[in-house]
Amino acid sequence: MIEILKVKGSSMSPYAREGDFVLIFKFFKTQKNCVVVAKDPRDHKLLMKRVYKVTKKGIELRGDNKLGSTDSRHFGLVQKSDVLGRVIKVFRQT
Repeated sequence: MIEILKVKGSSMSPYAREGDFVLIFKFFKTQKNCVVVAKDPRDHKLLMKRVYKVTKKGIELRGDNKLGSTDSRHFGLVQKSDVLGRVIKVFRQT
């Protein structure tokens, strides 16, 4: 299954910027360095981050914009079941 989402925020800049659209694929293997959309463990809002590490206990996510990202360094590991899909394409805002 494929879904299109609009990027909010700058945590993944320059990979994806606010206002861009991303195409996510919902059936995939979670691997280090892939970019995923997941539920934030604090409030279940969607977030887009890069997979930093995959462990038996969960997935560590990091934003590409280290100074402008709230990620696993702040909220801890994300459960594998909370990862909704892998970003397969970014469409730049014109």
